[in-house]
Amino acid sequence: MVSTPLRPSSPLSSSLHVAIVGAGPAGSSAATFLAQQGARVTLLERGRFPRDKICGDGCTPRALWMLERLGLGTLPGGTEAAPVDSIHAISPGGVVLDVTIPPRLFGGKACVIPRQVLDERLVQRAVQAGAELREGVRVEGLERDANGVVLHCRDGESLRADLVLGCDGSPSVVRRALGAPDFPEHEGAFAVRAYYEGVRLSRPRSMAFYWEKELLPAYGWIFPLPGGRANVGLGLRADQLAASGAKLPELMERFCASSHVAAELAGARRVGKVKGHHLPFGSFAQHTTFDRALLLGDAAGFVNPLTGEGIEFALESGAFAAEAVAEAVAAGDLSARGLQGYARRWQTRFRTAFLLNRKLMFAFERPRLLDRTFRAADRNARVRDELADIISGEASRITWRFLAAVALGR
Repeated sequence: MVSTPLRPSSPLSSSLHVAIVGAGPAGSSAATFLAQQGARVTLLERGRFPRDKICGDGCTPRALWMLERLGLGTLPGGTEAAPVDSIHAISPGGVVLDVTIPPRLFGGKACVIPRQVLDERLVQRAVQAGAELREGVRVEGLERDANGVVLHCRDGESLRADLVLGCDGSPSVVRRALGAPDFPEHEGAFAVRAYYEGVRLSRPRSMAFYWEKELLPAYGWIFPLPGGRANVGLGLRADQLAASGAKLPELMERFCASSHVAAELAGARRVGKVKGHHLPFGSFAQHTTFDRALLLGDAAGFVNPLTGEGIEFALESGAFAAEAVAEAVAAGDLSARGLQGYARRWQTRFRTAFLLNRKLMFAFERPRLLDRTFRAADRNARVRDELADIISGEASRITWRFLAAVALGR
């Protein structure tokens, strides 16, 4: 079912100054919505565009819906993005599952967009809406008082604003400065990815997921990109990685050498280095609202524990933050209590899915159970649709019909 758009917020006064640290999807989304409402927005980015961001680059149907809301609905396609309309998955026992993304999920369309492209388009949209972008600015700390927030930058410069939005990923300088706890090892993962060129995928319109028995509990992916390129990666929970003593780049080599993956990458060439990043799980997203401050995107932990997807949550958190700020300004209260509308929104939308996917993560690490699930989905259209919801990040519950089909093997 397609969600209805969020209701528009009241106009904001240009005297309201919002500083946003980090110009990724969360920061640019919030900057766009706030600037459209009339607020003065300063968007601080430590890099310079176009800049890379380590990611799987996959945009779910919901993420594309958010891009449309932001005015970037024509982005997917051409030389910038690869359209996707299906999921290809292989279980540890070699059970192959091909699932068309149901049209009821925002039209059933997804895509893969390099973050170097996506993030630049998003920040351009924010600037077009009226936000001021300042690149090459590294924020190192902040102080809050009754009158606002002061951000301290590496070059010695300070910036004063009425409130700050921390959108600076994981690890987040703003999160640390606000006193929010670090993510425990078991509530996060590490992932590595590399780009390949000269790729001839057997399913060029599918996001492909692989659960190789020898590499469990890690799982890998191959996502298509335009021009015969692909994003290839592998992820593993942080505590499991530490306990195994393995190195993700070594696991990545083994993944690429496995039979199914090697067949897809035959004749392809790796471009650049294998790069890694940390993914904080949404099941630990508890500390997001403070006096004159909010945490968004990865800085808040808005990442699907099962798939590692975070773009859609980052984009939506930007919209939620803009609405909550408007409410707080109208009430004349920028305290944590006045900004509670933000927590209410994201918890209503994200919390159940995060907790469900945290539990499902354990099921997806068990070879026999995953084999049975894929076989049931191959035989039963309802199970197949529900599994598509799970992998697409849209499932908020598991039906008894799904569980029964998996248990009975049909």
